[in-house]
Amino acid sequence: GTATTDPAFGLPAHWIEERQKEAAQMGGFTVVDSETVMATHLSHLMQVQAAKLLSRTETQQLVEHVSKLAPKLIEEVVPKLVSIATFQRVLQLLLEESVNIRDIRTIVETLAENAGATTDPVELVRRVRTALAPAIVQQIYGAVKELDVIAIEPGFERLLMQALGNPHSPALDPGVAEVFTRTAAEVALKQEERGVPACLLVPDGIRGAIARLVKRSAPRLQVLAHSEIPETHTIRIGPILRGANA
Repeated sequence: GTATTDPAFGLPAHWIEERQKEAAQMGGFTVVDSETVMATHLSHLMQVQAAKLLSRTETQQLVEHVSKLAPKLIEEVVPKLVSIATFQRVLQLLLEESVNIRDIRTIVETLAENAGATTDPVELVRRVRTALAPAIVQQIYGAVKELDVIAIEPGFERLLMQALGNPHSPALDPGVAEVFTRTAAEVALKQEERGVPACLLVPDGIRGAIARLVKRSAPRLQVLAHSEIPETHTIRIGPILRGANA
């Protein structure tokens, strides 16, 4: 076939004829039709643009909308405890990971509860995600109660925790990062090929860092923290991501 690059996952790929499909599948290749490739790519573009299009003006309009529903709540939170700029950044970070921000009241209430402890948008997003966890899981899996997840091999997970879980630790080796992101993209693509949500389950302390790490190579891969799994759900471990030497 003709060499190309998958626009959604950034992986090396080949265009092939319909008659070559069966042979490619028998050879162990993941085969995706062109319509699915384009739909996946467009979905990613819309996700990215949603965050970029949330301007200061749109954020202010959201604040005004919520103030009509819960005037006391907004009066106490924005901008007294949380600036408009911080509120905007929190919403953008949520949108970048395809988190639905429709439940704006819960978001504002969570910011109110935590603004005294931190003003860092990344940390605030972590706490907002915990509050929105049931909705986030439903958004990914629907009504399913047993969640198929991708996991990380324990030894490799410890390495990632050491490198990403502490700002004072040495940075993750570029070679290790490259292997991890490439493997994550390949596994995510195979999960979607099976009709299963591509979702990676990781320790709480590195969820945000992992999500940012795989964002470019696997934009449709969802990254959930252990604490974001509702008590009403169970998990089923599927593919295991391993380091180069694991």
